[in-house]
Amino acid sequence: MITINLLPQELRRRSGPPVKVLAATAAATAAVSTLVAVWGWLAFGVAAEVESRRAQLALEMDGLRPQLQYNQSLDAEIRVAAAREAKLSTVNKERVIWTEKVDELIDVVNAGNEVEHFIWFDDLAVSQGDAARGGRRQPGFLKVAGHSGSGADPRSGLEKTAHFLDAVVDAELSSFMRDFETIESVDVLKRVARSEPDPDLIPEVNWSFPLSLQLKEPDARWAARRDEEASR
Repeated sequence: MITINLLPQELRRRSGPPVKVLAATAAATAAVSTLVAVWGWLAFGVAAEVESRRAQLALEMDGLRPQLQYNQSLDAEIRVAAAREAKLSTVNKERVIWTEKVDELIDVVNAGNEVEHFIWFDDLAVSQGDAARGGRRQPGFLKVAGHSGSGADPRSGLEKTAHFLDAVVDAELSSFMRDFETIESVDVLKRVARSEPDPDLIPEVNWSFPLSLQLKEPDARWAARRDEEASR
């Protein structure tokens, strides 16, 4: 049915929703649109950027992983080499090259033989040292049973033996004593024994003496070697 309102315009009832409702609806619509836009930007913009960055970092990590493994293997080799070097250094400090020591002793003998002394040996024994209680290694030694040839005069025999002992301990003549504790010639001379003259021998008289030298501690031997090398 058709309804006709004949009232004047100013007296007619207004139709449609109120302005406040329209404003609230518009504000809500704008807020929802904004939220949807922000969600879309986060979902498709930032997320895509983060994913792209993650993929880039993963690619870089794949490239760096072989280098990392290689560096780790190098670190392991360095640790093994360092442990080996430390062990070799310890062994080098503790060892004594006995062939070198014997050669140096022979050089001392030959340097003065038939001039200041006339020396020969019956026996020679060396020891690197043994582990004592507590695991501490005791320094070794060098022992020789020596003879000093001379004339029948007792003073001559003692003097020649003393000359030899002085040559042994003289650092300027030989580095033989570098690895040994010092000795006192007087203590050795106290144990000298004169043999009976034998005209069939040259020399016909000889004086036997024991020579025992104690090795220094490994650290002391190493320091002596370093000092000798530095002074050259």
